[in-house]
Amino acid sequence: MRLIIAVVAGLVLLAAVSWFALGRLGPAGLSPEEIEAGMAQAESAYADTDYPRVVELLTGLAENDVPLAQYRLGLMYRIGQGVTADEDQAVSWLSRAEALGHPAAREMLAEIYSERAEAAPAAAEGVQWYERAAALGQANAQAVLGSYYLTGTEVTQDVSRGIELLTLAAEAGDIRAQSNLGYVYASGTGVPADDAQAFRWYLAAADGGLVRAQAAVGLFYEMGRGTEVNFPEAIRWYVNANDAGAPGVSARLGALAASGVIESQSSAEVAGWVADAARAGDAAALPWLEAAAEAGEAGALNELAGLYNDGEAVPQNAVQALEYYARAAEAGSAEAQLVMARHYATGNGVPQDYVQAHVWANLAAAAGVEGAAEERTVFAQFLEPDDLARAQARASEWRAAHRED
Repeated sequence: MRLIIAVVAGLVLLAAVSWFALGRLGPAGLSPEEIEAGMAQAESAYADTDYPRVVELLTGLAENDVPLAQYRLGLMYRIGQGVTADEDQAVSWLSRAEALGHPAAREMLAEIYSERAEAAPAAAEGVQWYERAAALGQANAQAVLGSYYLTGTEVTQDVSRGIELLTLAAEAGDIRAQSNLGYVYASGTGVPADDAQAFRWYLAAADGGLVRAQAAVGLFYEMGRGTEVNFPEAIRWYVNANDAGAPGVSARLGALAASGVIESQSSAEVAGWVADAARAGDAAALPWLEAAAEAGEAGALNELAGLYNDGEAVPQNAVQALEYYARAAEAGSAEAQLVMARHYATGNGVPQDYVQAHVWANLAAAAGVEGAAEERTVFAQFLEPDDLARAQARASEWRAAHRED
């Protein structure tokens, strides 16, 4: 729609292009001078907002095969300016302009076809419109159709045709097509497997911001597929993809940490990655967490607590989980502090104690844990003023002691 508005607004300007040159774009039956005069009148009428007159003037020129007039008339029919909006009429005029080589008409026509494909009530009808848009060089349609033909979705599978369309779209900068080509070359689907080509296309899509491609680039750098092994680059791309929510990437980062490629053991984020690696079955992940927990790392203690609580990667053991949560809370894990607050409030595994529940909820709330402040308020309702003051004092003492640490 932005393109339509910008181009229609351009009716007001002659720019720096001579109408004589524009008139030679098609086999007009009018002289260059007549074309120039007619377009000038249309420009003047447009400036006066006399849109019906603009349509009248453009129609005369368009019927004489002036492609610029056909293109602009098509736009006016599309948005209903000076005429009743009529997309079929717009397509008719744009098609005539496109046949005479007008590039903007070709682009707009392809956009209309692609929009019709996306709005089609039936998949088969949508494919037909995508075919028309793709034939006009629209990268979006080529990317969609390419994936259809590659997989046999909504069409008879034709891998060669799919790769041809994906290549056209990828070369035009479509990141979905680039990623799909990465898969094609990585898997050897319809072509000889070629990791260098796969890496090239995945990297292009990753640079364009496609999350799944960023995860693939991380893997290629980690494994040295199609490029040299480069762990810093692998980690960088994995972190980008993980931050965007790509599934499975956290476990890959955890595996790198557990193997020593990522050296930090003090980060709760790294501990979370390693816990995900443990859930995914990485043999080095659990020992890494246990060693970090033994060193008193809050993140590792909290993650081990979660694993034992849920029975993931280790046998479920509520007593062991509570022990780890208590150690993690004391070590400074805000998440574990809120867990301990709930245990003390309910008496689950520990004596019920609303003072201690308030202390841990208070600390978790100060660290910004979601919901902690609300739970602290609830716990406060069960406390006498003296007990509430005692709870607040304990929280302050804990913070002071840990600042000294």
